[in-house]
Amino acid sequence: MIAILPAADEERPALLEQAGLSGPGDCLVASDGRERLGSVVYRVQGKAVEIFSAQAEDARLLDGLLRAALNAALDAGARTAFCAVPALYPALRTLGFRGPENEGASGREPVQAEILDLFSKGCPGGCAGIAGK
Repeated sequence: MIAILPAADEERPALLEQAGLSGPGDCLVASDGRERLGSVVYRVQGKAVEIFSAQAEDARLLDGLLRAALNAALDAGARTAFCAVPALYPALRTLGFRGPENEGASGREPVQAEILDLFSKGCPGGCAGIAGK
């Protein structure tokens, strides 16, 4: 059975480092038994959460990891989410994040969303829309 849980204390520093994050941050890991299937690294600061990295074996699992991180951030007081990692933009836009269609010369213009808005409208196009990706 697949579970999404906070990263174990011993794997947390490596996940933060891989995401290029120094200082505090949160990590969730998807696993099936002892096999790691994916992870997400994020940081809540006040009413905002920034997503630094996320990876998974398939689009459905990535969607689940991102939603789990957003839910945990919401529980911690965040209301707005943003991400400046262009590789994650397609998955985040599927969830309902918005941002510049042209990421600009730097490629680091963030996409963002109001977390409550994401959860109140469900899956854009229906959750089955990500099944074939």
